[in-house]
Amino acid sequence: MRDRAFSVSPVWSSDFIPGKKKEMLRMFKVTASQLSAPSNRYSIPILADSENERSEWVRVLSELHEILRKRHSGDRSVYMLKEACDSSLPLIKTTQTATIIDHKRIALGNEEGLFIVHVTIDEIIRVGDMKHIHQIELIPHGQMVAVISGRRHHVQLFPMSALDGRKTDVHKLVETKGCQTMTSGTVCQGAHTCLCVARKSHVFCYELFQSKKISHRKFKELQTPTNVQWMAIFGEQLCIGFQSGFLRYPLKREGIPYRMLHSHDPTLSFIARQPVDALCAIEISSIEYLLCFKSIGIYTDSRGLRSRPAELMWPATPTYCRYNAPYLSVYSENAVDIFDVNSTEWIQTVPLKKMEMNLYFPNQMIVRSKQVFPRLDSKRRYSFRVPKGKGLPPKAL
Repeated sequence: MRDRAFSVSPVWSSDFIPGKKKEMLRMFKVTASQLSAPSNRYSIPILADSENERSEWVRVLSELHEILRKRHSGDRSVYMLKEACDSSLPLIKTTQTATIIDHKRIALGNEEGLFIVHVTIDEIIRVGDMKHIHQIELIPHGQMVAVISGRRHHVQLFPMSALDGRKTDVHKLVETKGCQTMTSGTVCQGAHTCLCVARKSHVFCYELFQSKKISHRKFKELQTPTNVQWMAIFGEQLCIGFQSGFLRYPLKREGIPYRMLHSHDPTLSFIARQPVDALCAIEISSIEYLLCFKSIGIYTDSRGLRSRPAELMWPATPTYCRYNAPYLSVYSENAVDIFDVNSTEWIQTVPLKKMEMNLYFPNQMIVRSKQVFPRLDSKRRYSFRVPKGKGLPPKAL
């Protein structure tokens, strides 16, 4: 409604909107430039219960828009979508996981393998002969890449130089068989590279080394109350999300985990009474966190008690969240909603259906899959490189 092109009006037969004649009398349309992507003006027809209700909706929405306009509450969008790859490329439609390497390259994983797409020169490189890629984790401090791959979901590590198409050795973490997620970071003030891998309710913590070859040392094994749903490293601690809760575990020293949602706070007891999935936790400051569940976002302090009365309410049921300070992107079936975690304001909606991932460049780029839009120009042609001796690229690409 902050969009300058926003308008609301009854639907007329001249609008060529399909519907019965009786329904037309109860329909109105909302028009704005942000309702489609790529961004252009677009109208959505809405059916009210009666003619009177239609008139009331048109009046209320028009008045509200005028109030926002007078208050100079303009569009505050923080992300603008641009197509990085030709949407007709089959690889995009089958992508299961992705990450951005730099401003020119995107890593995409699917059932066929791991691929690097050079978005500026329209070239695709296949990395190794791995298949069934479930997650890609860049580890820049250690100049490594970790992937969860194969039908048995093992973690495999290889040097970042492999992303340029060079032939390299792959280091497999055998005991990670059946894992569902992983996260990486540094500990001891950046002196050591750490990789944490979750398998059901167990978490394996490894220190990684690279000289001529990659090696590892397991230094800790953790047990969580239920299956791990999300993980991240905050400083010297591993934050783990599971159903109805979050815990912070010390990584390089012994100690009990810290509850991030304390049961002694009566205002938070409803989370435990109605089990809800954990999406992510955000470290807003050294003394405040935002805990995101599938039903709500709650601000807590370092003791696990509520720090703000305000809560984040999702416009639609989320599938997952991603954070790029200070903005939280909340994914749902039909859109991505953007929140400013400091002000708690809902500031933008990106209307793309069935989004599978989001990854950000510093210049605010979003990678999307599943929903594609036709290009007006001719299809781009991609050259394809595979490692020496690996044969032809998969037909599906």
